[in-house]
Amino acid sequence: MYIPKREDYRKIYELMNTALTDDTGYALTTIAGWFAPYDCLVEVNDVYALLSALADGKRRYISPLTASKEDYEEAVKAYERMGVSEIIGVNSWQAEMLRARGYEVTYNPDRSEYLYAPEDLIGLQGGKYHSKRNFINRFEPKYEFRAYSPEDREGVMRLLCEWSYRHIDNGVRFCEQEGWIKYKDLEKVEVDEEIIVIDKVIKDLEGFNCFADVMEIDGKIAGFAAGEVLPNGIGALYFEKGDISYRGIYPTLDNLFCAKHFSSVRYINKQEDMGLEGLRKSKQSYYPVKMAERYTAVLK
Repeated sequence: MYIPKREDYRKIYELMNTALTDDTGYALTTIAGWFAPYDCLVEVNDVYALLSALADGKRRYISPLTASKEDYEEAVKAYERMGVSEIIGVNSWQAEMLRARGYEVTYNPDRSEYLYAPEDLIGLQGGKYHSKRNFINRFEPKYEFRAYSPEDREGVMRLLCEWSYRHIDNGVRFCEQEGWIKYKDLEKVEVDEEIIVIDKVIKDLEGFNCFADVMEIDGKIAGFAAGEVLPNGIGALYFEKGDISYRGIYPTLDNLFCAKHFSSVRYINKQEDMGLEGLRKSKQSYYPVKMAERYTAVLK
């Protein structure tokens, strides 16, 4: 396996041009964003893509991406020839194939991704979305919702650090001279890392195949969202941050972003909850129609 190149990303997206996967495991934001600092390696050919990265001091191998189910077994054999005996990020149909090959398969709910019908998140029809509609209808501040531009970067970074400050027990302070990121508690790396990934993505939206929007209120960036439409017809919502001093900003931002970008997708994917109770409740409050299930498979 080797360090991915731009040509590999193109081939990966060609392999993804089917409805065999609903998750974001092979998205550019995952590979070139989240995985980049962790010695991310790939092997890509016309049949399959293999992906691995370091986590908790161990090299992890992500379930292969293939354009057909018939090719999946060949890709798994490639892993086995490398001596790989544990595969993560396995989806439902892959889990069944791996069980047949003698793998022990365990469901990982914390890493499974939430899938929504686009018409649900855009229309917000019915009693179950009553509170979301109320928040949107009562959203008082006058705002401008528009595409992100490079001139918005400083405002977005300030929003992200303010969000982090409120959500991690004052563990972040503003530091423009150091790129806005400064932690007193380095164990809070998950938030720090997200800011770094977002900054990387917005500096090269086209390279990441992403789009981004901001909500501006009184000359200040109060909301930010970014995502993409993957080749498999999934609308991936990667990042969504809002200034919670504006009551109802999240339902409003979410609805605007989904209506603008995801009206024609198969599902809207809001990714996993990472086992965080607050995040789980938030994602469940939008009533997912299914999960992009993820399993871990270990060869016995």
